[in-house]
Amino acid sequence: MSILRAIVGGIIGAVVGYLAAAFLSNIVMGWYGVSDFEGGRGMAAVFGFGPIGGLAGLIGGIWLGLRLGGKQPIGRTLRRAGIALLAILAIAGAGLAIQYYSIPHRLEYDEAGASLEFELRAPASFAMPEASAIDITLDTDLNQQPGIWNDSAPHLDEDWQVLSGTVELYYRTSQRFLVFRFPDGRDRLFRPELAAKPDPEQGWSAWRKVDFVGLPDQPQTVQPGPEDPLELRYRVRVWGSE
Repeated sequence: MSILRAIVGGIIGAVVGYLAAAFLSNIVMGWYGVSDFEGGRGMAAVFGFGPIGGLAGLIGGIWLGLRLGGKQPIGRTLRRAGIALLAILAIAGAGLAIQYYSIPHRLEYDEAGASLEFELRAPASFAMPEASAIDITLDTDLNQQPGIWNDSAPHLDEDWQVLSGTVELYYRTSQRFLVFRFPDGRDRLFRPELAAKPDPEQGWSAWRKVDFVGLPDQPQTVQPGPEDPLELRYRVRVWGSE
């Protein structure tokens, strides 16, 4: 119980110490004429004196929590204080990790965004519609991003009809589906094999077949059939690169 009291006391002490030190230091610096130009005084209070007060409160809170358990040998007190400190650090680390992974992160390469360039092809015998009749979206667990076509109509490449397009890769996530909504009511879904932050140097992928098909009268996707002879390849291009 004394360790638990020390953990609770340390957390409360750190929070109270930080807030008190930041608040009081801001007032005292104002008394001594420290300028608050562009928030300088507040920054000093928050990032300078606040952490000092938080550390003092942490130590004081752990000491008080152990003290409430009665007088103990110095060796046992130090061991329990060390355990409490490690537990508090673990809790803080877990909180920071949860916060980090709960916030969507923008996909950037040296502050430049990136797009997924793709080519969709079908056999020459397939009734490929005009590009304007096919809607494109990149569906992720974080957003749905519309894509655009570079071509207005398919062009022939040997025995294939090919359409090219692009869509922005906005968030860092490995859960992506490139969805083509055809006027026949069948949505062709491709799952690009891309990491959360893919390597643009990998170039074009191999051609891959449709992964799933969405139908308007079915809540679940189905496996592709002979009506879905399309193939896709893709690459990541960083904005501003050739």
